[in-house]
Parts: sequence; C-alpha cells; structure tokens
Amino acid sequence: MDTSSPPDGEDVLRAQRRRAVLRQVRVRRASAFARRSAIARTAVLLRSASYHER
Repeated sequence: MDTSSPPDGEDVLRAQRRRAVLRQVRVRRASAFARRSAIARTAVLLRSASYHER
C-alpha cells in the first residue's frame, strides 16, 4: 500500500481548491484593472471638462 500519495478524492478536492483560488485571483486582478482604467477615464474626462471651461 502506498501511503505517500493521498486518496483520489483528496486529489480532486485539492485540484478544485486550486482552480477556485486561481479564479478568485484572476477576478481580483481583472476588477483591479477595471477600477484603474475607470479612474483613468474619469480623470481624463475631468481634465477635458476643466480644459473646456477655461
């Protein structure tokens, strides 16, 4: 009996957990990028608006 490798169910659970963590990281990175681009877009709009007011 090989005791060094966990049973198949544990392997599946670990793979699912890793996939879930990767998905969370990807979502977090995407939302951070979206927030940054939205802030940049807002800054550009504000700058152009204040430029037109002069």
